[in-house]
Amino acid sequence: MFGWLRKNNWQSSPAYLLLLSKFRNGDSPNRYRDADYWEAVLKEKPIKVIKQFIKEEMLEPAELPELLNYKFKVPDLKTMLKEKGLKVSGCKKELVQRLINNDAKAMFEATKGIDLYRCTLNGKQLAEHYLESEKIKRDIAEQKVFSLIIAGEYLKAARVVVQYEAAQVFPRGIGIDWKNQDVTSCIVASYIEELRAIFSTTPTILKDIEKNQLKQIRPAAGMMLLWGTGTAKHWLPEGFETGIHLDGDAACRMLEFHATHLRNIKEYKQAGLKTVEVSGAGDGATCPECKKISGKKYRIENVPELPYAKCTCDIGCRCMVMPVFGLIPI
Repeated sequence: MFGWLRKNNWQSSPAYLLLLSKFRNGDSPNRYRDADYWEAVLKEKPIKVIKQFIKEEMLEPAELPELLNYKFKVPDLKTMLKEKGLKVSGCKKELVQRLINNDAKAMFEATKGIDLYRCTLNGKQLAEHYLESEKIKRDIAEQKVFSLIIAGEYLKAARVVVQYEAAQVFPRGIGIDWKNQDVTSCIVASYIEELRAIFSTTPTILKDIEKNQLKQIRPAAGMMLLWGTGTAKHWLPEGFETGIHLDGDAACRMLEFHATHLRNIKEYKQAGLKTVEVSGAGDGATCPECKKISGKKYRIENVPELPYAKCTCDIGCRCMVMPVFGLIPI
């Protein structure tokens, strides 16, 4: 059943509530006018839904603080304050209020013409209740997965993640259909293989980490893998130290990258590939040792272990192998 009038239970719809939550601190309906991805989950035009939010007094025109917050970034606000001879310290909210207190009329002129709405009290309560409930669901799922991977129940852990993503309004991963069993079967198989590597192998770059630290890093790296995050601090003890030049996040990434490297090499060999090329990150953070091997081609049986053991970068090695066809190098 599509359409607002027939969707009288919209307050229990995650897609509608997520859209409503976007207006907690002020947002422009125009940003959603041609947003096809929103239409796909709402089953109707998002601008139509927003208009109905306004009609049902879930949204109201934004006031000056929201207008300034929406239009200007912190550096812009600080420049304006500096020009007026005012303090530039404080959070964004404080900067905005300082400008208003100094010259509200000028600030109204600076935001003239912006079409911006914010949640009413009722709308904000509804949106925040939804967001809090979603956070609780995520926390429960994460705790369950963490316990499962520590217990070695990799299949069950992967399935919890798949089920969680399938229930999201906007699941992570471009083009991944988390509800498609054939697709998720491949994802789960990949997760299981890499989790086994994370818990059973140690790349040379981490050889100086003591066993107790490694024991704590492994499940955190597994969580990074399963949840697709760039940090592991959430799953490491507070104040965790690795004892080497890499911090906890970087050490976890090295375990995850090594597991992915092993899987890639295995798949390339199974596909009959003979040659690979090491591809470095190529940015300012790339260390001299990684630059030496970046771009080099190797027989697949001779490729250096990745992450590269000689890497000296504080964020760890980011080299990866790429397939090469038709060449047989050193």
